[in-house]
Amino acid sequence: MPKVLTEAQVRSFHDNGLLSPLRAMSAERARAYRERFEKLEARVSDIKKMKTKSHLLCPWVLDIAEDPHILDIFEDLIGPNLRVWSMAWRVKKADGQTFAGWHQDSAYGAAIPVVLGALALSDCGATNGCLRGIPGSHKWGILKHEESDDPRSILARGQYISEKFDESKAVDFALAPGEMAMFDNSLVHGSGTNFGPDRRFLLLVEMLPTWAKPPRVRQPAMLVRGSDTTGNFDDEPRPDGEWTEQALANWAGVVNSRSKLIFEDSKIGPSEAYGGRRAAT
Repeated sequence: MPKVLTEAQVRSFHDNGLLSPLRAMSAERARAYRERFEKLEARVSDIKKMKTKSHLLCPWVLDIAEDPHILDIFEDLIGPNLRVWSMAWRVKKADGQTFAGWHQDSAYGAAIPVVLGALALSDCGATNGCLRGIPGSHKWGILKHEESDDPRSILARGQYISEKFDESKAVDFALAPGEMAMFDNSLVHGSGTNFGPDRRFLLLVEMLPTWAKPPRVRQPAMLVRGSDTTGNFDDEPRPDGEWTEQALANWAGVVNSRSKLIFEDSKIGPSEAYGGRRAAT
């Protein structure tokens, strides 16, 4: 029996590759996490590091990953033995320009499966450039992608699906603060532009079952529930504080391995979010 979801919700997720919305935390707690991000943003120059593996930089981000209710949701979908693949902040300006093209995360060397929980820390409706997904597209296989250096794209490689597919059944993941949208990393998804009036704060809580198929370049992922008897992934160091020298060094080591995986065949190379020099949107 599922812990917090209904059996119908679990079936719906596996059939459609998505489940939205779910209440992950109170709106007040969600806004408090946004405020913590903004306080950090005000004092560090390289906040774009928070776009990947932010749980290695801030203990309070790891607290979200280890929240018992959030882990119960993931456990209902992929089992009791869980590792964090990433905690990825997606902060979108209210500029009517930045976007994420249609893509599948599994196309870029990720473990399979990874389940993502898109946690809203602000209003994330259609006007704010919310995520969109195509139900059932996680069963299509990996479609052909191309990369671009479009400065308006918030994605690591400006990636987008280049082959034709049916967009007509896309649905919005409209979320209020504290709500979460769950989706499979092979789901075709993207997001539109934010017409404001506020920035859109979304945190991608990315988890994998310990039995997941590992990527071609061995990767670490922190164990947050249960045990791991497969040996498919290495362990990650826990942060000793917010943005400390040791935490930054640990992040750099882990993200360097991640960067080799994601940008192995890239023509544009890694952005500052992955330890490179190219500006990250």
